[in-house]
Amino acid sequence: AGGWSPLDTDHYPWLQVDLGSRKQVTAVATQGRYSSSDWTTRYRLLYSDTGRNWKPYHQDGNIW
Repeated sequence: AGGWSPLDTDHYPWLQVDLGSRKQVTAVATQGRYSSSDWTTRYRLLYSDTGRNWKPYHQDGNIW
């Protein structure tokens, strides 16, 4: 297993995951880094079929 965390100086970090083909994603979970204070406290979730045109994910009228 591995992990990812941005540099402290990166004010606009992002993470992109390519699932290879269209998939139904039913949950997204994040966790902190072991033995560290590196924790994700908020994020935006966007999706794309092409990797070029990104749309914010909406659920119950809320943007994630």
